[in-house]
Amino acid sequence: MKISSVPVSRLERSGLCLDLYILTWMINRREIPMTYRIAVALVVLLLGSVASMVNAAESKAVQTMAGILLHLQHYPTDADKQSLKQIIEDKSATKDERTVAQALMDVQHTVAAADKPKLEAIVKSDKASSSVKTLAEIILKLSHMPSESDKEKLKALAS
Repeated sequence: MKISSVPVSRLERSGLCLDLYILTWMINRREIPMTYRIAVALVVLLLGSVASMVNAAESKAVQTMAGILLHLQHYPTDADKQSLKQIIEDKSATKDERTVAQALMDVQHTVAAADKPKLEAIVKSDKASSSVKTLAEIILKLSHMPSESDKEKLKALAS
């Protein structure tokens, strides 16, 4: 394709503005070169791998609590409580993770009154990780079990 065949009357003949105009024109005419197709495919692959690395970066404590919440029916099972107790006693878990684990262990259909202010503080905190904030938000609005939208969030954290 020749650049001279592209109408560029109001645009500069050099720079990013022209490149974007040419690309838009080529897309509209369905004349997308293979190099652009390859570049788009590489960007999509890169974004996919970054997203999976973010999930892999979730701590074991967050993954465990998300899994427990995902299958929660009114209150944690004895096995769930054992896992939560291990998180609470784990020195490598963050203070926020231990607080959320304790609140989850105390759940009886809804969050315990004593745990509510602690979870609200985590949600408002600038220092808490986004995944721990998500867990705290879900526990705060818990009514017997997580909602369907919350289950989607938990699936992302658990994997």
